[in-house]
Amino acid sequence: MRECFDGTLQSCCIGWQADPGEGSAIQRVWRTVTGFYHVCARGTGKQLIFEGDEDRWEFLELMRECCRKAGVTVIAWCLMGNHVRLVLADYEDAMSAAMHRLLLTYARRFNKRTGRTGHLFQNRFDRRSLDTDWQVMEAIRSVHANPQEAGIALVECYPWSSFAEYLRAYDNDMTRGFSDPSCVLELFGSAKAFIVYSLSTLDDGESAMPDLEETEWERHAFAEKLAKGLGVPLDVVKAASSAQRNTVILGLHDAGFTVRQIERYTGIGKSTVSRIVHAYAQVDAQAEGSK
Repeated sequence: MRECFDGTLQSCCIGWQADPGEGSAIQRVWRTVTGFYHVCARGTGKQLIFEGDEDRWEFLELMRECCRKAGVTVIAWCLMGNHVRLVLADYEDAMSAAMHRLLLTYARRFNKRTGRTGHLFQNRFDRRSLDTDWQVMEAIRSVHANPQEAGIALVECYPWSSFAEYLRAYDNDMTRGFSDPSCVLELFGSAKAFIVYSLSTLDDGESAMPDLEETEWERHAFAEKLAKGLGVPLDVVKAASSAQRNTVILGLHDAGFTVRQIERYTGIGKSTVSRIVHAYAQVDAQAEGSK
């Protein structure tokens, strides 16, 4: 078993993650040692992704369901008009699948309800690994501070974040929420310390998480690891059988890679990749509609 932190959270998180070992099918090569990630999903072209509170409640319920089924823990969350920011704990490398299912399902329901068509979210959500206690703390602060930094509402007054759930947790209120702050409460020490830290800003005014965009190297490394886990090294996918090729293409697409990225990484033409992805999407849509 592996410890999550080197410092204050050793007694809280130790043993939560089994060591995946050399044979693990899909493991990011830059995977955080803590298991924590800062995640952002944005509406395409700054598209509003919530038209009312009904949409927000539906997103939260879907978030809870998709993350629970994937074994991903929501540590903190904040819903804004055209984007969502999260802190997630992912010990089984299941975050991509959980986020893909969440965003795809919500987008379909939103489009059906509003009568719009096309992509609701950008093709790939942004994420950044959190490798120290301080980075985890700052990510939680940054997520809760998003509405205030955007000039919408004070941190403590904004209703669509997990800030209030943290306060209830310190009061031992077990009311069911959408986040589980239990394994990070020790970082702040007390409710008072949590509030002070949450309402504070860094001296230079810069966020500890200024850039959530993955580097090209990280994306390519993940694609290589994913393809290998699916049975075909990335550089030989083009020459593989149709079944193997399709498996890798769909695996990359489900993990959030765009058609152009898959084309670039595999050498397979854009039209072929697009055809395979669209055929899969139609089958998936039919299965969803029959439920």
